[in-house]
Amino acid sequence: MRPRRLKVEFYDSEGVRHSIAIDGPVTKEKVGRILDLVELMSGTPQTSATALRLSPRKFDRLASTIMSQLKGRSFTSGEARRTFETAFREKIPLSTVSTYLTRLADRGILEREQEKFGLLYRVRIEGQKQSLAPDPSLQAS
Repeated sequence: MRPRRLKVEFYDSEGVRHSIAIDGPVTKEKVGRILDLVELMSGTPQTSATALRLSPRKFDRLASTIMSQLKGRSFTSGEARRTFETAFREKIPLSTVSTYLTRLADRGILEREQEKFGLLYRVRIEGQKQSLAPDPSLQAS
């Protein structure tokens, strides 16, 4: 496999441009870490479901949909996908939904439990919720 080059440029909340480049093998894990860093550096998203619903980012809109429509009950990634597609009339791959649900669980927004036929998620109660921003302790090493 020949080495690849990946370059990501973005602006933070103060208008400063940042560039990150990878020269060499690019893996999903590396891309995920870079995207987490981009999200962290761009500023903490607003956590209200209404504010997230207006975002152009699928991650924010999925979080909004989950917090407003699936709160108070357990759900699967497939149910989250159907709810998103119904709310926004837009397709989203199940693998993307699963990735976003994992990130929300890692950030303390969702509880995740293994069941006989797969994973179940549930929105954590108000007092237990964390920020949608990535945990600084999970930074790429």
